[in-house]
Amino acid sequence: MVKALDVAKMFLFWAKEDGDIITNLKLQKLLYYAQAWHLVNYGRRLFMDEIEAWDFGPVVKTIYHKWKKYGSTPIPYEITGKEADQFSEPKLKFLQELYRIYSNFSATQLVSMTHGEKPWKESFNKGQNVVISTKLMKEYYSELYDKQYGKEG
Repeated sequence: MVKALDVAKMFLFWAKEDGDIITNLKLQKLLYYAQAWHLVNYGRRLFMDEIEAWDFGPVVKTIYHKWKKYGSTPIPYEITGKEADQFSEPKLKFLQELYRIYSNFSATQLVSMTHGEKPWKESFNKGQNVVISTKLMKEYYSELYDKQYGKEG
């Protein structure tokens, strides 16, 4: 299993390759949606790091603290060329597709999206960083998927 940091570096790599920028706020939401949709598609976590419900949406605390010094400015990232080494081909394809979809949204849009969705709303408790359960994430996004695409078989 990979770490949230591995996924974060992959997203930063793709952003740099695309000439795009990612702030810590946006990175947090990308990690959240990667975890959520991995739970739906594969039935297990993408990474073990917990995701907490903070004021501005879901946050992986270790990743937040790693890059918090940049505030709301883009995270500068030096490509190592080894970002993809931790990922199997199917997992890399999954992350690329997820990144392609969610990177088109601004950080503000992603915050609005997560604030309107059950996992964050049910977990958020102002002033307390409550963990968003992966069970709740999987249930909610599986239902969302079923509504969008219909249940198979």
